[in-house]
Amino acid sequence: MNRRTLTLVLVLLGAVLLLLAGFFATFERRDVVETTPAHGEARYNRFFALQETLRRLELPARSLTTLDSKHLSLQSGDTLLLGDDASRVDVADAARIAAWVRGGGHLLLSPGAATGARTPMFDALGLLDPHPGDYACSAFDDAQTGKDDDKLRLCGVRFLLAGAATTAVEASIGDAQGGYLFARTRLGKGRVSLLASFAPISRDQLKRAVAQQFAWGLLEPNRGRGTLYIVYALDGPSFLTFLWLRGWPALLALALLLGAWMAMRSARLGPLMPAPALHRRALLEHVHAAGEFVYRRDGGRSLHRLASDTVLARLRRRDPACAMLNGDALYARLAERSALDAAEIAQAFQSPANAQAFRASIITLARLRSRP
Repeated sequence: MNRRTLTLVLVLLGAVLLLLAGFFATFERRDVVETTPAHGEARYNRFFALQETLRRLELPARSLTTLDSKHLSLQSGDTLLLGDDASRVDVADAARIAAWVRGGGHLLLSPGAATGARTPMFDALGLLDPHPGDYACSAFDDAQTGKDDDKLRLCGVRFLLAGAATTAVEASIGDAQGGYLFARTRLGKGRVSLLASFAPISRDQLKRAVAQQFAWGLLEPNRGRGTLYIVYALDGPSFLTFLWLRGWPALLALALLLGAWMAMRSARLGPLMPAPALHRRALLEHVHAAGEFVYRRDGGRSLHRLASDTVLARLRRRDPACAMLNGDALYARLAERSALDAAEIAQAFQSPANAQAFRASIITLARLRSRP
């Protein structure tokens, strides 16, 4: 290696070393967390984070969309979070849930739009005063750190409790005079937790420590004793049932429109069109013209000979014994097979003298050909 090449290699090596030194001097390893849109069950189940958090803590939790007893087998010590509108619960399910609460269950629900209205669920529980309160908010911070820069806010319409339920309140946010944003009261052997809104424990709110503490306190009565059932939505009636009960005006309008359309279209319907006249049918015109041309050329003798040969060829295929017959013996055999007169058959195989004889011969040959 000469001196010039060695110098070039050393310069290149020095440049690479400088680049590596600059990279490691400015490189900083940093973890970056990017929030991605929710997908899967997290898109439609707003309590999915609560469910997964409890499962990681080895606490049984299930998400449902029905109150059917086949799927929701409530036992004493279980907890039911009814996240949908309580007014959608029917009378039978409301009575079953109320009996379960009195037997030792814990029910969490929100009055929501049912405040001030009679619903089967709250009628079965007998806790809610029908007079609604005003809209209010309550903020609280982390109980451990005491920081108030990131408070959790609970907002909604305050609700009032009936007199007997007010005396059994164990924990609350609000008071009996102004109304509650949250109240836990005893009902028989169980408890009912009423919450103005489930927003503090929904979606991604549980990322915050103060929301986790709030959720932990909500589940305190039966926590660790049974299963938490989260009913995040209630399935409505089947489409056909809903259409029959609520959609009959649309069905009636559709039937009227269909009847009007049929009446409009039926005005254009009339009797069946008659068959085209014989002289107007192109195919028959061509056949008739071709037949007349051949007939005029030799008086129909070629057509008669072709028809006769066709009948004899078919007869000899069907009755090989006729292959050796000719003349009167053949005509007698044909008369026996077809029940036609032998003289008439003999006349049919004779060359026609005029148009009338040609027509009579062709008719007889056609009858012979149609016989089995």
